[in-house]
Amino acid sequence: MDEKATNYSQEAKKDDGSCKYDTLLLVPTTYVFTRNGNNTVSFTGQTTRMDMLSEMTTLMKTANIAGVSVSQTDLLNMYTNNGYTWVDVNNLGLNNTTKQLKNKTAFANANGTADAGIQAMFESYMISLANISSITTTGAENGTAGTAGVWPNDGVKGPYLMDADGKEYTQLIEKGLMCVVFMSQITVNYLEKVKNSENTTLVSGEYYTEMEHFWDEGYGYFTEAIDYPTSGTDRFWGKYANNIEPIIQSASKISLAFRTGRTAIVNKDYSLRDMQVTIIRDELEKVSAATAIHYLNVAKTNITNNTTRNHALSEAYAFLDGLKYGYNAINAKGMTYSEINTALGYFENDFNIVTLTDLDNAIDLIASKTGLTNVKNDL
Repeated sequence: MDEKATNYSQEAKKDDGSCKYDTLLLVPTTYVFTRNGNNTVSFTGQTTRMDMLSEMTTLMKTANIAGVSVSQTDLLNMYTNNGYTWVDVNNLGLNNTTKQLKNKTAFANANGTADAGIQAMFESYMISLANISSITTTGAENGTAGTAGVWPNDGVKGPYLMDADGKEYTQLIEKGLMCVVFMSQITVNYLEKVKNSENTTLVSGEYYTEMEHFWDEGYGYFTEAIDYPTSGTDRFWGKYANNIEPIIQSASKISLAFRTGRTAIVNKDYSLRDMQVTIIRDELEKVSAATAIHYLNVAKTNITNNTTRNHALSEAYAFLDGLKYGYNAINAKGMTYSEINTALGYFENDFNIVTLTDLDNAIDLIASKTGLTNVKNDL
């Protein structure tokens, strides 16, 4: 009955939901979707978890000042949202919610459960950060190769709390949780759940269908901004995708794919929806891989600046290791688990002794497996 539909018929007398649209022409410029004048988009749970990680990161960074100790109990309680009193700067009700980061860590499949081994790994990072921060002394930035502590500014970057091998646990935790929680939930959980979810009946008490909501929750782990990338470029995936937008255009591709996929769901064009699923998964893999390459390049440039080099390698490690927990790696559709471990093996054991050859080998392998060879030197 709708004249905008590609299968419009003057003879149609009843709206039976069969209208088809050229959805590419109807994709909105912002992530705004309504039904009968009511907003149908909701992803407050995702923004809540992003705020939790932001607050955790702020706390961890205080340990970059020698003499400042971060509580192991606080970090573990933040991860589980158990007994920690949040500042809650955005007033999202963090102190009254049951939502947490730990139970969303490293799903292997849609509707799955968190990986206990990966949870334990991140808790060990938190414990290590707390333990190192507890032995630093005010005014003494004496961290160096073989000695854990606050590593001083080397003329480019610093100071940063690092272990004896130069690993900065703040980076391993923040960027790592971006991958094992946010990217895992987007690519493994929600973008897969939409394929077998309800898209006719509205969820009780809401203005959206189950499928629409699952898609929106995936979007919410990428950015909380409906007008991305005008806004939402200040943290997590929205930030890092935007950082390399001039080189690989992933930010605009992901944003368009999310808006196109949501439009396709509204119009029940599931073939178009699934095309966007693939785009988002591939582009998030590229963002993670490209960001790892970027930081390996930074490490090359600063190979003799110990603090800067190790800070960059910590970020590179987190983004590269995090690739293991995206849909593509889990399903052998992108850089594989084994290939990621090979790339990590070039530099992961001791950041203080890496060579330019090590870094070039890692960069070349990552780039060749993720379609970034032509731009690896630009990242």
